[in-house]
This record gives sequence, C-alpha cells and structure tokens, in this order.
Amino acid sequence: MQRLRAIGRLARQARSALDVTPEIDLVAIRGSRPLATACAGTVATAARSSKGAAAAALLVGSAASIYFAMPAHARDESTAAIKAPSPADPPLDVYSLPKTPLPLPESIVLYQYEVCPFCCKVKAFLDYHKIPYACVEVNPLTKAELKWSEYKKVPVVVMDGEQFNDSSAIISRLSASVGRGAATPAPAAPGGWRSWLGQGSAPTSSPPARSGTQGSSDEETWRRWVDSRFVRVITVNIYRNARESWQTFDYIAEHGNFGWVQREAARVAGAGMMWALSGRLKKKYGIDGDSRKELYADAEYWVRGLQGRTFHGGDAPDLADLAVFGVIRAVAGTDTFNDLMHGTKIGTWYEAMFKAVGGSARRHA
Repeated sequence: MQRLRAIGRLARQARSALDVTPEIDLVAIRGSRPLATACAGTVATAARSSKGAAAAALLVGSAASIYFAMPAHARDESTAAIKAPSPADPPLDVYSLPKTPLPLPESIVLYQYEVCPFCCKVKAFLDYHKIPYACVEVNPLTKAELKWSEYKKVPVVVMDGEQFNDSSAIISRLSASVGRGAATPAPAAPGGWRSWLGQGSAPTSSPPARSGTQGSSDEETWRRWVDSRFVRVITVNIYRNARESWQTFDYIAEHGNFGWVQREAARVAGAGMMWALSGRLKKKYGIDGDSRKELYADAEYWVRGLQGRTFHGGDAPDLADLAVFGVIRAVAGTDTFNDLMHGTKIGTWYEAMFKAVGGSARRHA
C-alpha cells in the first residue's frame, strides 16, 4: 500500500513537472537504452524528492515499453496479410482487392488498441457497412491477449477462426464481402480534371493527377497515401509539444487496457518521452517545417482531391474516404483534431462522413 502511495505521489509530481514544460535531453536515440534517458528529465525531479525512486524507474521502463507497443506513433504495419506466403508465392499486396466475391464472415473479432489509427480504419469500415464485430482490447505492454499469435502488432482480426493481419489487408478482404472486388470500379468523378496544386506545398506521397474518371487505382493510391503519409503527419502533431503529448497519453491511458501503475506510466513518463522524441519522429518520417502547417496542407490536399464531391467515392464513401476518416477519428477530442476542423476546410467532409458511418456496429459482451 505504501508503494502505491509513493507511485501516486510520483505521478502527481511528474505531472506538475510537465505543466511547467521541463527541458528533456534529446540524446542521439539509438536502440532501447537511450529511450529511457529521453524521458529521464520528466521523472528525475520527482525521483529526487520522493522515496519512490524505484517507482520512477518503473515508470520509465513501462513508458519505454509503451513506446515500442503503441501504434499511435505510426510504426509501419507489417505487410504480412491473409496468410504467410510460401517461397513460391508472389509478394502479397495488402491494397489489392480480391477478384471474386467472398461470403461475409459470421464471426469477426478485432484485437485492437482503442485509439490506434490503424484499428480505427478497420472499425470505420465495419461501422459503415454495419458488420457486427467484437473487440478485444490488447494490453500494449504484455500483449497477453495475443499470446496465441506469432504476429504481435494490432490490428489483428479473426474471421470465422482465420487470422488476418494489417489494417489494409483486413479491409481489402472484407471489401469482397460487401460487393467490392478488383473488377468493381469506384464511382466516376463528375466534371473534368482539376489541378492538384493550389496554394501551399504538396505532401510528399502524392496521388497522381486524374483523368476525367476516377477508378479503383486512384482509390488505392489514396489508401497508400494515408498509411505512408497522413497517419505519420497526425502522429507528429499529437506529440508536438508537452501539452498535446500529455493530452494524447492521458486519453490513451484512460481507454487502453492498463493496470493502475501502467496507466500512470503512460500518462506521465510516456507523455514526456514522446514529446522528447517528436523531433526525431519528424526527421524519421521526412516531415519538414512546422508540423501543424504540414497537417493543414495535407488536409487541404485531401479536400482538393474530392473535386467538389461529397465523398471521394462520389455519392457514397469509398475505401479512401473510410481510411482518412478512421485515422482522423482516432484523435477526436485532441487539440490536433480541433485545430484540423477549424483550421482547414476538411470539416464539411468529416461531418458528412460522421453521418454516413453512423453508430458503432460493435457487439458488447
């Protein structure tokens, strides 16, 4: 009991340290050991003034584990898809739609982190198509819920007993059960071709210029853009300063599958560490300049891609719409989300998507 009280005091003191924006040493972060050093400045003051020095080490160690476990800093998903390919098989493309219709699974179980942007992409698809599914919240530290699987990243979906990995692969597979296959084009775009340029700099992973019609290849290109560019820009933004990093981890801690000590570690040490690493993430992901301006530029880029339509898919959302919506919905309620809605023209599209997707199709036990 005394240990828990000490950890509680440490958490409150470290939270106060975050409020005054402490300096954190940005060492050259290579490997796992310096990750703990990166957030040491957040916890050091509290550790010196508390008898809970061991608790401070626990917070740092837990936060370092969260760094590797949480998908919110936009690690690349593995391209392992519906099955592990044999040496003779061609590489699997997670964005390719099945060529033949497939039956709708009778049972769908999604192993997830509630706030994971990749998991939210899958949920957006299931919710829009009103496909019932159950969720299993994975503990990002122990991953005990995935002990049966060699693949440890989320999302993992089990459909009628068969395992599927990678959000884009999962969505591609499910598309064949709702009337979308490789031979089914997306709705045609009204009007002619419009310029992709406009004001501001274009994002690095750019969809190609369109002809007068819009096909499934354009939809696929946007899906790739979401995974390779947009989710990374959002990630850098939610950790861009101490306030937003704390806000993000506070939300993660409340909605994740954590024990009490792990939850405090996520709030305190995790927030400080990710703030310290935000500059490194920008460099890693090739995001230059002000991260908020880059986010605004990407949002406006997407809006121009709609070419005046309600949705990218025309009168109804397509897979590109659902991917962008899912990633944005993952950060709903944060400063990043609020600024995105008020600082760009994406709000009209997002509101239309919110209504189109509707309520959750999740089945609760």
